[in-house]
Amino acid sequence: WRGEDLRSGEAAKLFARKLSLKRCSLVRPGNLQPRPLDALNQGLNLTKILRAALPASHKSIVSFRQLREEVFGELVNTEQVAGVKWARFPELNKLLKGHRRGELTVFTGPTGSGKTTFISEYALDLCMQGVCTLWGSFEINNVRLAKIMLTQFAAQRLEDQLELYDEWADRFEDLPLYFMTFHGQQNIK
Repeated sequence: WRGEDLRSGEAAKLFARKLSLKRCSLVRPGNLQPRPLDALNQGLNLTKILRAALPASHKSIVSFRQLREEVFGELVNTEQVAGVKWARFPELNKLLKGHRRGELTVFTGPTGSGKTTFISEYALDLCMQGVCTLWGSFEINNVRLAKIMLTQFAAQRLEDQLELYDEWADRFEDLPLYFMTFHGQQNIK
């Protein structure tokens, strides 16, 4: 049951941590909940005040103490948690440690800065290593995107060598690459 000043609040939280946050609740001071002795002297219902106390911990918040062993496990097994490394982007591997399942990486930039070109190379690199990839573009239609990626995959301008199209298209078709069938503005439903 903490006092009204900041120090009392911090002391109560520290004490709760020592006792285990899961076992403790905190009574916050206020007009209806004065300090414990004042509440007793005023004849307030202490049981009611204690029942209204808030848990010292929150189910969606953890402390480092609760994560400590898992953090150690990730430090010991850095290569296992690193993810799929890009073959074409060694500098990106240094920064992001590879593409990890379940993580989201956001690339932003102004129009024409090369985001789509880069991300299609990024995705193509992973596809060539067997990572299943799903494209959902709201700006570029699938035909144009597939053309960009096929050209990147072939590493040459296929417009100048149309006789090679079927050969490269057959190889490209075998990649675990999929495209969502919508683009542009969509109904929220």
